[in-house]
Amino acid sequence: MFAWGANSHAQLGFGYATEQCDKPQPLTDGVPFRTDEIESVAAGGGHTLIATTDGRLYACGWNNRGQLGVGHLDDCIHFQPVGEYGFRKLFAGWDVSAGINGFGELFVWGSNVWQQIAESGVKNIPIPTRLTLPVEGQVLRVAFGLQYMAVLMESGKVWVLGKCKFVSKHYPLEPDTMLTIRCLSDIGLVRDVVSGDNHLVLLIGDRRINCLGDNKHNQCLDAHMLPEDIVKLESGWTHSGCLTASGTIYLWGRNDYGQLGRAGSAIPEKLRLEMNDLEVKDIRLGSQHGVALTNDGRVYCWGWNEHGNCGTGGTENVWVPKAIDLPLPVSRVACGAGFTMAFT
Repeated sequence: MFAWGANSHAQLGFGYATEQCDKPQPLTDGVPFRTDEIESVAAGGGHTLIATTDGRLYACGWNNRGQLGVGHLDDCIHFQPVGEYGFRKLFAGWDVSAGINGFGELFVWGSNVWQQIAESGVKNIPIPTRLTLPVEGQVLRVAFGLQYMAVLMESGKVWVLGKCKFVSKHYPLEPDTMLTIRCLSDIGLVRDVVSGDNHLVLLIGDRRINCLGDNKHNQCLDAHMLPEDIVKLESGWTHSGCLTASGTIYLWGRNDYGQLGRAGSAIPEKLRLEMNDLEVKDIRLGSQHGVALTNDGRVYCWGWNEHGNCGTGGTENVWVPKAIDLPLPVSRVACGAGFTMAFT
């Protein structure tokens, strides 16, 4: 397990805090789980969550709103056991977290300043708490904006909770509920959803991408159809991307720090790695940087690098994806707002 980038809240799990770690460093001391036990990883604004195959949840880093789920608001410099919840999927926002268990039940914890995870009057939820939506059904995915949460159901419907101006203009509040919640009921069968700070990216069917929200940096596409099937969406604060079935990455949106892995156009274009025949099996986007994992276990980073979050040994922004020096093969990667993790 390796980590690099911003560590101002000890979110890298090293046991200390520092503004930057510009090269991958191994986590060797005091980690209460093995890499082969990891079920899911999520990285947020300054916190990291890890769920293991035996159902346990661990967390470290920033905890000002209870986003670690440990029952208090103090930062944790080492990975702390949170409890046994059976989470199969984890999600992390700026100061808020969520988990989905094997039954498709949604649990939330952390900031509720904008009523994004609970009823009004509750600013923080310090432990994972079951969230019941107005309709029954399993939850597939969660996406956090800065002031809202989007929840994708197995039915293909998307619910949005919290303060979200671009949704509230077109969708009425759900009646008879204590939550500020709306259902995006007229957009078709949604297969995936991700969020930037103030925009949603939705996958309709296998190839059609719909977007809602802020488009100042061309991060929103208008019913765009890609030439091949999409297997995963990703989003930074103001740029977006997807991974296709052939192992190709497309990126679009803001690019003033190299977030798109190239110079120039903000429209969707393929990400070029150093060897064109490399196929990608995963992509993660931080706030303004990205990481790609190839089928043979190589890791590439690009974009904003102020805290060394691209792992290059310096802090200059990275405009073309650069291979990171790590023991091979890497099996899993994760991106927080300004930090990166890799698991061998």
